[in-house]
Amino acid sequence: MNHRWIGAPLAATLGLALTAGSGRAQTTDSAGKQRPAAADPRDSLFLRARGLVLQGNGAAGRALVDSQLTTTAGTPEYANALYWRAALAATAADAERGYRQVIVEYPFSRHSGDALLALAQLEMARGDRDPAIDHLQRFLLQHPNDPERIRVGIWLGRLLLDQNQPVKGCAVLLRTRAALGDTAVETRNQIDYYAGRCADVDTVPAVTRPTPPPPKAQHVDSGARRRPIFRDSARPDTAGRAAVRRESSRPDSSRSSGARDSARKVPTRRDTSTPNADRASDARRYTVQVAAYQTRDSAEHLVTTLSARRIVARIAGTKAPFRVRVGRYATDADARAAARELKDKGIEGFITTTDIESAAAPVRP
Repeated sequence: MNHRWIGAPLAATLGLALTAGSGRAQTTDSAGKQRPAAADPRDSLFLRARGLVLQGNGAAGRALVDSQLTTTAGTPEYANALYWRAALAATAADAERGYRQVIVEYPFSRHSGDALLALAQLEMARGDRDPAIDHLQRFLLQHPNDPERIRVGIWLGRLLLDQNQPVKGCAVLLRTRAALGDTAVETRNQIDYYAGRCADVDTVPAVTRPTPPPPKAQHVDSGARRRPIFRDSARPDTAGRAAVRRESSRPDSSRSSGARDSARKVPTRRDTSTPNADRASDARRYTVQVAAYQTRDSAEHLVTTLSARRIVARIAGTKAPFRVRVGRYATDADARAAARELKDKGIEGFITTTDIESAAAPVRP
């Protein structure tokens, strides 16, 4: 990650040494200090465009990015050009639209994390704390090893505390503090300052003890009910016991015939949990869509990326937009459960139906 778009009001609000157009040419190590980071050679043209914008020649810099958008259309690098167009946008509104396009349509692109973080910063700058919290949480979930996780953890912890969510906010600050190295004195002091509001906050979730199941009723068989009660244990009623044995050994013709009749009358229950093969696609009409692209090559690139993570995806549609979808489910609830599992893996998706797939030509499984 090489760049963030951020305005001066946010820098003043958070007290951070960040300025508009400053690139992530530095990263934060475990000590919380800044160290140089190697620039990605694939971004050399965009860095030159940024230099033109910083020198006051914004039109030339943005024209350079627009030319790359045209050149890279249909390739994975197109998403990176979209990101840089947002990063060098003339207005915050244009930047926000560009960042949203990157995180929605290209969630696994090289600069998706930068777009998430930049969007959260724009939202914080104008006071939209709830969406900023969502995007910061998503950043930490999807990019747990990013060098910016320390600063993001501090921002998120502060926002949660300001939103009267002390348990979540303090938990984030404590986790961020635990990720610091031994020499990160200044950053630790900064976290401790904000965590001063956590003195009386219990961040350990309460353990819910499961309710024990009710005791099972003891089963008493008919034979046990017919056993005689021995009034004198020294002299059992042997005659009565023999009678019980004779009665139990005699076949109960009426009872056995009734059982056979009932067995014949009760039809075998049909298992409807699994639809027939010819109706499977119709029954499983819900799916989770994770992205949409203007070119099939980009969609296939995402399918390959997901396959490497053991997630089976497919392409829906025979013309743009080419939708990348995961799974087919019989109910909306099943699809939502699958979407939650994907979100736990850092993949955002939404629930839709497979109607366009059934109407179109066969798609890639």
